[in-house]
Amino acid sequence: MRIYLNLSLNVISISILTVLVLLPHLLLLSSSYFFNQYATAASAHSSLRLQKQKATEENGIQICCSWGNQIADGILTYRIIDDGNSKVVKAVHQAVDEWNSKVPNIQLQEITDSNIPADIDINTNSKAPQVAHSTIRTTDGHTISDKKSIKLVTPGEAAISFDDRGLITHVDMTISTKALGNSIGSSELESIAKHEIGHAYGILHTYFVDDLMSPILTGKSNEISQCDINAIEEANQWKLKEDSTNNPQPPSLQFLRC
Repeated sequence: MRIYLNLSLNVISISILTVLVLLPHLLLLSSSYFFNQYATAASAHSSLRLQKQKATEENGIQICCSWGNQIADGILTYRIIDDGNSKVVKAVHQAVDEWNSKVPNIQLQEITDSNIPADIDINTNSKAPQVAHSTIRTTDGHTISDKKSIKLVTPGEAAISFDDRGLITHVDMTISTKALGNSIGSSELESIAKHEIGHAYGILHTYFVDDLMSPILTGKSNEISQCDINAIEEANQWKLKEDSTNNPQPPSLQFLRC
């Protein structure tokens, strides 16, 4: 995934790139942020490379930013803009339910009244845009695959807006329902939603494979881990830490060992 920073607008736009290999069965394999990539995968050779990466890299997670006074009451509101797609609505609700069970001190609460502004707006896109890339890299620069048969699309994106202090003021999320002509399955939609909500809480990516916030989304990495929760507490420490001052401020850490 690529991050675009526009300082004049105080907005970071985060795209998740999904690598789709043209196989009889479509497998969503990966995801990233700072070159956030959802990869769909390939071969035994690629699998071995990923397993080697998992074994050798230090476990940890990147931390982005904190919310301001929006979380003073312990609530972040969200709205699903296009509520006509039942698969996306169900995936988002399932993702929200799991996050709410794991982060009880910042609850996600849905708003259905279009006249009331939400902290997080979730849009749907019927077709994931294709990206002109042939090489997929993890956050630390390792190449996952450079095969010409790999195609990248962006099935998920989050645009995070900030105030002058660098605190989050609003998040716009987009979740796509198709990629390269194939419908994205319900479990993959839920994983995309959970991953993007993680970013909306203010966390980035883990450096190991089997985690929801990993740059590589495997079948094992769809659950919210304690590492993810700890990072959210660090990101929003002014609200969530026991010694918090209730004074909104950016996180003091940019990386947390898990």
